[in-house]
Amino acid sequence: MKIFNNTKFGNAQNKGMMIIPVIFIVLIFIILTLKSNSVWDMEIRREMEQELIFRGKQYAYAIEKYYKKNASPLKDFDILLEKRFIRKLYIDPLSETGEWNIVMKSSTGGSSGSKLLVVPEELLPSYLSNAKIIGVCSTADDVGYYEYRTKKNYNEWAFYIGAKENQEMPELKFVKE
Repeated sequence: MKIFNNTKFGNAQNKGMMIIPVIFIVLIFIILTLKSNSVWDMEIRREMEQELIFRGKQYAYAIEKYYKKNASPLKDFDILLEKRFIRKLYIDPLSETGEWNIVMKSSTGGSSGSKLLVVPEELLPSYLSNAKIIGVCSTADDVGYYEYRTKKNYNEWAFYIGAKENQEMPELKFVKE
C-alpha cells in the first residue's frame, strides 16, 4: 500500500505554481498595512491637534480666573498651579520641547493696536513691564490638518483671554529677541 501518491500531492511543477497566489496575497497585505499606517499617523496628529486646543484653552481659562481674583500681574504659570487656577501645567503636545510661547497684550496701548505679542518663554521677563500675559501659543511651526480660527500653522494658534471661536485670529506679532 502506497501512502504518498504523487497525484495526491502534485508534482514539483504544480507546487511552484502554488507560490504565485501566495506572493500576491502577501503583497496585497503589505500594501494595505502601509496604507493603514498613514491613516493612523494622520488620526494621531488630529488627536494631538485637539489636545493642543484643549490645553491652550485650559491656560486661557486659568489666566482669566487669575485676573478676576488678583490685581497683581501674572509673572509665570507656576502661580496658576500653586493657587489652583489650573489642574496641572500642560506641555505643548505638538512641539519638540513641550514649551509654549506666551501671548501678551501691551499694557500701554501703543501703536500695536489689536496685535497680540507672541513672546518665547525665555524672553518673558523683559516684556513683563510693558505687557500683560493673556494666553499661550504653540511653538510648533508645522502646518496642521485642522484649521483653527482661519490659521493653519500651529504657532499661529493663540489661546488667550477673550478669544471667540467664531472670529478670525487677530494679527500676531512674533517677538524674536
